[in-house]
Amino acid sequence: MGRLLIKTLIVTMLFLMVVSILPVSGAEKVEPCFDKLPVGWTVTRSFVMSGDETAAIGKRLGVPIKKVSNTFLLVHGRQVQVNILEAKTDDGVVRLHSVISRMKGSPAFCVQKKRQVIEFTGSNVTVALATKISYELGFVCKPSEARYRITADIATIDEADYMSFNKLFNLFIKTNINSINKQTSSQIAELSKRFQFGNQITLRASGQKTQKPVYNFSPVPLKERTSIKSGTVTYSFSETHNLLGMPYVTLTADITTREAGLTPTAREADEMLLTATTFWPVDDPEIISLAKKITAGKVNREAKVEAILKWLTPGRNIKFGGPVTGSRWGVKKVLKQKYGHCWDFSDCFVTLCRASDIPCRQVGGWLYGMSGHIWAEVLFEGKGWQQVDPTGGGKLKCGIYHIPYFVTEDGNMPILYVSMPKIKIIDTKR
Repeated sequence: MGRLLIKTLIVTMLFLMVVSILPVSGAEKVEPCFDKLPVGWTVTRSFVMSGDETAAIGKRLGVPIKKVSNTFLLVHGRQVQVNILEAKTDDGVVRLHSVISRMKGSPAFCVQKKRQVIEFTGSNVTVALATKISYELGFVCKPSEARYRITADIATIDEADYMSFNKLFNLFIKTNINSINKQTSSQIAELSKRFQFGNQITLRASGQKTQKPVYNFSPVPLKERTSIKSGTVTYSFSETHNLLGMPYVTLTADITTREAGLTPTAREADEMLLTATTFWPVDDPEIISLAKKITAGKVNREAKVEAILKWLTPGRNIKFGGPVTGSRWGVKKVLKQKYGHCWDFSDCFVTLCRASDIPCRQVGGWLYGMSGHIWAEVLFEGKGWQQVDPTGGGKLKCGIYHIPYFVTEDGNMPILYVSMPKIKIIDTKR
């Protein structure tokens, strides 16, 4: 066993050496699976190893190998190396998969498809990201439905400074609470003054039967209040955990997502889904004028939604980015400065939709394999809540990777994680 592991490590080192010394002239897509990539994915470089190099690797592994390719993917800014090794025989691919998978921390990092073994490497590769790549590139059959388990420590907040969320979150996840220094402690204390803490948390409860979310907490909540109309559930706590003076609870949530991004509901459109709020200036004359301009000539709700999403395509009218990561500048300011992040795009979308008489609300949660995210959902009566992602101008389809567990119909949605959420797939359906 020891010699086998040593051989595997040698092969891995050989891969890295070859990658670093081979000349690269642009990105040459050497495998058909990289021909059609999702939005936000690109091949930065790729090549096939020579016959001699392939034979040498096969000899070291003790498995006859027909072909070895190395491809570097950029997935929403994260670089991932995908090595594809093709065995000469059916028996050989089984042995090849066994050898390589032994050195991996998870089965997600080494998968087998026919006579190919696909290996994922790189400092940015997580189980979630490797799983997502396997689904999208067809290495593993992508499910139409996924059930996730999310474990997260979330502060109980009544009022928030939305521009400070991300900065405070980063201070927590980069800090070892057992050896926190005075400077970081002082920064957290100062930022915390911008929040008003309470004893409640409201979550999205939309769904039917097996698709309905299941939430559990530590400490156990004192009571829960469900709103059938809005599809939300509010939990109240008599006790909470405490971190540097900040109250928080540990949430464990089981949530089902579906490829269609559609959640059935009996909800009908009403004033709550169309009205102006502090966050969404629906009745502003300039907003009304802009909404009419964007949706001019569109006769139905679907066409209007598509037009608004198209107008929000990053770089067309609003640039994705800005000096504050995780920003929430406010709709009027975003439209004037012409840049923002996901919360800004979502705010603009909800506002423009409501100004176009389209019932809409905001959704928050996690984008599997990526990070926390804010998007939206539109009510199509008789069908349900259709999730859409305004940040990608609708190009990034809301499907099994968008995990919703927050929702708001007035724009108030205080989400503050005090630790990095842990997310794993616990079930899938084809």
